[in-house]
Amino acid sequence: MLRELHRSLDAEDRIAVTEFDVLITLDNAPGKAMRMTDLAGRRCFLGGMTRLVGRLEERGFLLRTTDPDDARAFHATLTAAGEKKLADGAVTHDAVLDRLMTPHITLRDLRALERVLGSVLDGCNV
Repeated sequence: MLRELHRSLDAEDRIAVTEFDVLITLDNAPGKAMRMTDLAGRRCFLGGMTRLVGRLEERGFLLRTTDPDDARAFHATLTAAGEKKLADGAVTHDAVLDRLMTPHITLRDLRALERVLGSVLDGCNV
């Protein structure tokens, strides 16, 4: 599934699945912003965070600013262009999931998955 997400997001939206992951993480954060250390800890994909955020910043999808409480730390904030890129990528993302998962999941399976993921999220305090 990740290979197909990567291929489709790259082909349709010119965004890597790791970049999409950062954008959606920021979109779900309060104020659409996070400290870089927190962002790194919440991402599905590990490694290369500084370079990845740098590429997203160069493309105008996020903005890095110094933490006002700690000059050694930085915040990443989703920009309007990042929100647009995320919205475009979400169409592709959802289409891939629908195409790959829907034929294999019954309504009963979906309800069970919803219960399990709800328990996981409750345990993560997300």
